[in-house]
Amino acid sequence: MRKRLWTVLLACILVFSCTIISAVAVEKPVGNVVIMRSTGQINHTIPANTIVFLTDWISLDKDELIKYNCTYTSKSASVDFGYVDANNAFYYLSSTSGSIYKSLKVREPGEYIIAIRNNAPYDITVTGSIRY
Repeated sequence: MRKRLWTVLLACILVFSCTIISAVAVEKPVGNVVIMRSTGQINHTIPANTIVFLTDWISLDKDELIKYNCTYTSKSASVDFGYVDANNAFYYLSSTSGSIYKSLKVREPGEYIIAIRNNAPYDITVTGSIRY
């Protein structure tokens, strides 16, 4: 009985020790503001006429959806929600209503950074979630 208990205990330790994965945060080497992702929830102030990166480089497949469910103040601001590819091209959905509940489809597999661009001449605050 005792030998069987030790066998089960060692098997459990082996299973759990194999599921630990290390992660390292890396900033994009650009002079823009970088905000680390926190489980897809955002609550950030974005300076006037600035693009803010919300993630490090992430791998996405073709036709994968990035879903935006966000509100921002001031509601009259023009804001672009999107992603940046390895060539620094910015693909985005524009919003001028104070909220966005839309999805953006990735055009091809690759490495991307989720970003929001504030086109207004004043700071805005964006809250909500981004899922990918």
